[in-house]
Amino acid sequence: MADIDIDTLSDDEVEAYIAEAESKKWKASERELAGGASFELSIVMLATGLAGMWASFSLVTAERAMLQNPGGKLSCDLNPLIGCSGFFNSDYNTLFFGAPNALFGLMFFSGVVALGLALLGGARLPSWMWRLLSLGMAAAAVWILWFQYTSIFVEGALCPYCIVTWAAAIPLIVHVLARSFGAGHLPAGDGARRILVKGRWWLVAAVYLAVALVAVVALWDKWEYVF
Repeated sequence: MADIDIDTLSDDEVEAYIAEAESKKWKASERELAGGASFELSIVMLATGLAGMWASFSLVTAERAMLQNPGGKLSCDLNPLIGCSGFFNSDYNTLFFGAPNALFGLMFFSGVVALGLALLGGARLPSWMWRLLSLGMAAAAVWILWFQYTSIFVEGALCPYCIVTWAAAIPLIVHVLARSFGAGHLPAGDGARRILVKGRWWLVAAVYLAVALVAVVALWDKWEYVF
């Protein structure tokens, strides 16, 4: 937008100027419309992907250590409330093909890191790929929500490495969906797109707060083991 002397504009022109400047805060850039991603999204994908990879790999190695020494104490077992060994013995640990869920998490977050690096380097993805990625993020949201439910309400415990994957997945999901809606790959009105794109970090914070409150209230009788 070219520099404009505000004093020379009429009231209607000032309002139009402000509206245009405000819209630039949430409307997709030319780079995003061409299939690319902002620097912020690329960094979010890299950071959350690496965090998720570390947590997933830690789960895999912890489960391997438990199998090698069933009677040993794992480093992730902090107290009766926070630990991971109980989850390894759960029926929920191997939902697909008998493989640990952490392996699927490791593959998922590895793909996120690879894609983040590609986008950071200037890669452009066709619209159908952004839709497919958004579908994957929606599935990941359901997956995470289901694991949070089983962890808090079924197992009654918290796995520290799982918490890291939750913390990584939430901003990843929100930012990818916000980018897809903002660039028009997913249908939404201007009002919804503006709220999602401009308020994406507020939405992440709200989800964090909601999960924390649910965990605190649902596991209230067990927090004495932590403090």
